Amino acid sequence: MDDIDYLSMGGFTINYEDRAGLNCSLRILKDAEKYKNVSLWGRIIGVQKDYFIAQCWNDDIFDRKYFYSTDTITWLQLPEITDEELKDISEIYSRFIGDPSYEYQLQNQTPQKKEPINEEKRLSGVIKMINYDVEIVPRGAYYQDRLRNILSNEKFKGLTEKDMIDLASYFHFRSGFKLSLETVEDRISIDQSIDIFDNIEKDKPDGIWSLQVEKGGSTITLRSLLWPGYFFFHAPKTEMRQCKYGSMYNGYGIKNVNLGIML
Repeated sequence: MDDIDYLSMGGFTINYEDRAGLNCSLRILKDAEKYKNVSLWGRIIGVQKDYFIAQCWNDDIFDRKYFYSTDTITWLQLPEITDEELKDISEIYSRFIGDPSYEYQLQNQTPQKKEPINEEKRLSGVIKMINYDVEIVPRGAYYQDRLRNILSNEKFKGLTEKDMIDLASYFHFRSGFKLSLETVEDRISIDQSIDIFDNIEKDKPDGIWSLQVEKGGSTITLRSLLWPGYFFFHAPKTEMRQCKYGSMYNGYGIKNVNLGIML
């Protein structure tokens, strides 16, 4: 919650009571579950109640566990889902209700017995899809060591003024990237220690990202049009502040499947 001033530029607002509740309960969650890192992933807005989502991890940031809360105090762990369940979840376009036990009636439900998709499972699936499709970090914020471990770059001071406004300077934050000939040709000055993710410059359709310069050029923001509600900010290090970057999802949890027609 330290970046609330930046996140408010993306439309994330929270009252004092909920903010105090989150600050306290996230610390308790971290201690109770014995995680090294806990942060607020975002908020999914429901018809009756909203879901606050916390992410927890230790050394491997790609091995995150997710918890949800409807009251900012009590946290429950989200279930793991199968690939088949993820496919079913990707075909749900209605609003979240705010009831974790609510079960969805799938249009293409096969006659054989299947575990129903409830709102808890849908939360897990939507988080997984959002992370894969739009979670991003600036180039250089992470590096790969000789053992091929992905680590946070503590010496990262931020992007240059020129690179800040270049979409090629922002990477999809997802594992499994492999350097290819096409990648090398696309990037004139490639550094195999930090060019370890796909950049977002060639995301389709064109115009899928909205980049804006804020605060007199000292901060940039990126918004996803594919997943409305995903917001990223970056403010390089200056004499007055440390380097800052981060993101949050604050929306309905519904993918914009009509984006190709709209652009």
